[in-house]
Amino acid sequence: CNTIVTGGKGPRGLKGVELKEAVKDFLKQMQPHIAVALETGVRIAFENHANNLVESPDSLRWIAEMAPSEAIGIALAPYHLPQDPKLLSKLIVDLGDSLEMFYAWQHGMGCMKKLPKEQELLQMPGRGELDFAPLLKALGEIRYDRWTEIFMHPVPRGIPILDTTAEVTAEINRARSHLDGLTK
Repeated sequence: CNTIVTGGKGPRGLKGVELKEAVKDFLKQMQPHIAVALETGVRIAFENHANNLVESPDSLRWIAEMAPSEAIGIALAPYHLPQDPKLLSKLIVDLGDSLEMFYAWQHGMGCMKKLPKEQELLQMPGRGELDFAPLLKALGEIRYDRWTEIFMHPVPRGIPILDTTAEVTAEINRARSHLDGLTK
């Protein structure tokens, strides 16, 4: 294991100076974990997640800016952010080397309530409205070469995205082909 993805810990819904101070306090609390990560060659990547200290573009930028060690990184989940390619692309460039994992995942129609499968699948690249081309261009600009996960949450959680292994494989390969086509 060389990457662990987790959430942040602290107050939610903060902005501005209060958010920056809360991120700073959180990173101080992480010192013992950072020491172990450095010893073992692991990078701890914080995912932006709704209802979490680490949920906004600013919180991600401040983690990247104030990270006390290379053992701290970001797992960027576009799903949890405004579906604005310009904002997301700028955020990718701003995060630079701090970006440890990129979820190729968009909001679509969400993942909190059961929807017809065609609507659930709108979370996948090439199915929903998010244009991944500017995001991939930004990843290229920062020479991103770490983890990328084509991802979605079906409802209920814990079930496969489609009924058979062959269907799941085909859908992931379809999304991968879509993303590959955007880089040519």
